[in-house]
Amino acid sequence: MSKLRVGIVGAGNIAELHALGYEKENRAEIVAICDPDEDAAIRRSLVWGAKVYYNQFADMLADQSIDAVEILTPNYLHASQVIQALQAGKHVSVERPLATTIEDADKVLAAAKASGKVFQVFEPCLYYKPLLDARNLIDAGEIGTPTGLRIDAVIGRSESGLWNFDNPEVDPWRFDSNSVGGSPMLYEVGYQAFCIALFLIGSVEKVNVWRSMTEVAPGRQLDTPTVAMWKHFQQDSYGTLNLTYAPERKMRSSYFPLELEIQVSGTRGDIRVIRSSDLTRIEAPVELHRSNRRVSYGQKSSTFEDSFIRATQNFIGACRGEEEPLLRGVEAKQLLVLTLAFAEAAKRGRAITLQHGG
Repeated sequence: MSKLRVGIVGAGNIAELHALGYEKENRAEIVAICDPDEDAAIRRSLVWGAKVYYNQFADMLADQSIDAVEILTPNYLHASQVIQALQAGKHVSVERPLATTIEDADKVLAAAKASGKVFQVFEPCLYYKPLLDARNLIDAGEIGTPTGLRIDAVIGRSESGLWNFDNPEVDPWRFDSNSVGGSPMLYEVGYQAFCIALFLIGSVEKVNVWRSMTEVAPGRQLDTPTVAMWKHFQQDSYGTLNLTYAPERKMRSSYFPLELEIQVSGTRGDIRVIRSSDLTRIEAPVELHRSNRRVSYGQKSSTFEDSFIRATQNFIGACRGEEEPLLRGVEAKQLLVLTLAFAEAAKRGRAITLQHGG
């Protein structure tokens, strides 16, 4: 089988992590870049060895030599671009979320079904090996019946300058609620927390949120500190998210300065998982605590970027008919429902109950 020919749509910072999955991949190659910023498109094309660049999305879709596209654009563009790409006969991977409304999500699912093409929502946390190890330990009964999930999320300050939000030139679209589809960290942290919750424990039936807004620069408000709590569907198990902004904490990272500490408690013990882009975190990424024992699993070789590489490899394999995409449209819609409930709870100041567990 010939190599899968992939076009990257969006040449922003996140594209660097997506491109890593093609560097040593002999089943696929990046052949085209699309971005309205011509300089950015040219720069990425030269670095990644793409044969052509486009400034218009429609022009890329008209290129019959392209088999698949990865859509890495601002959130509000996702649904329309996914539908256009599927209708153009391309396999599609899109960054979270698949859409910013349930109505648009349903249109995406219908287009995916009609196209017969592979459709994947890119969610790297599901490919983070320590998280997979934690799920296996839970399934094996190592902590007994899960009773609680706590996720502590910290946004620090990166050496790379990414997410240094006090700089007005950093991600201006993220502070436009229409472009994001909500508050700045709604899909970066809130969505990801629910993705972890569903993966480790199961569906959610009720969500409540307490949220403050912190001015990080004139005209820029970040949705921190935020605390969320939820109840898992038909289980006596609860989850919490604690999101904080720590601009005085420097993270040694070339990527986004985000760190998650995840703890799952059960009737026999608990598991802690660390997912961080900060290279100074040297602890084992998975720890099992039970009675008077503590067991560490894995090494720091499970790096932040590894999960992006595995997610890309899954997309390539799915396009070639070798495996199924891990996060498909139906599951991504469920995550969107939960994330929108999160936003609604923060807005109304009261708990939101979901039908049939979200």
